[in-house]
Amino acid sequence: MPKNTTPAPVDDGLYIPTVGEWSRDKHYFLMRYIDAFTTSMKKKWSGLHYLDLFAGAGIERLKTSGRLSRGSPLIAAHARRMFDRLHLCEKNKRKYTALNSRIVKIRADSHVLHGDANQKVYDIMREVPQGTLSLAFLDPYGLHLHFESVKELSRRRTDLIVFFPDHLDALRNWERNYLDDPKSNLDHWMGPGCDWRTALINVPQDRHAETLRELYVEQISSLGYAYFEHQRIYANGHPLYILILCSRSDVAAKLWRGISHKGPDGQRTFKFEL
Repeated sequence: MPKNTTPAPVDDGLYIPTVGEWSRDKHYFLMRYIDAFTTSMKKKWSGLHYLDLFAGAGIERLKTSGRLSRGSPLIAAHARRMFDRLHLCEKNKRKYTALNSRIVKIRADSHVLHGDANQKVYDIMREVPQGTLSLAFLDPYGLHLHFESVKELSRRRTDLIVFFPDHLDALRNWERNYLDDPKSNLDHWMGPGCDWRTALINVPQDRHAETLRELYVEQISSLGYAYFEHQRIYANGHPLYILILCSRSDVAAKLWRGISHKGPDGQRTFKFEL
């Protein structure tokens, strides 16, 4: 993991949400990838932009240990090789207020919006110049990212790191809440023309997670993305969600493979599905 020389976050009196310890793991991979991404791409593009549609408050408190940890916006703001601009969106008013206060002290030029990411994404993309490369971290708490929002991001050169809450939401709720609702969160997530119902009904339960991931990758492929990597995140040995990297470039895929071979505990990671 790249050495972080910036001071650890402290309680600044602003709102700090409490999250599961597993949040630290996804941020570990994000930090490593941002370091590799900005190092590799800085001189190849006219600008690098960071997009975070579900940005949170900027600082989190880990539930079990009580330790404070940087959220994704502050990780990006403290990148060793700076992004040209950060574009952040948060729907929750309390989190947005805390985030805005924190981020302007580090990057006063940040573009910070309050509202629904699936609506504000259009405002964000109007601020991203043509000819630049963006990295979008898409980290909703559940199935709250619409496929149409990803489609809007794809209109520029934007690499994606998608938090896919398969075990946290999709597989937990598909039969009870989503199966009979044609406008369900899972339908908005997977996008038009995706027959996830037939797919899940016709495969064994132990292949549901793999099937959903393959369907989602197929949908994202229709937007021009050709290279995909993924990393499973666990809690106490149980699968929770998966991070999916999506890019038009094989360079991004190679970068992800390079940073993801070692987990937060220092152990080598292995690609298998649960």
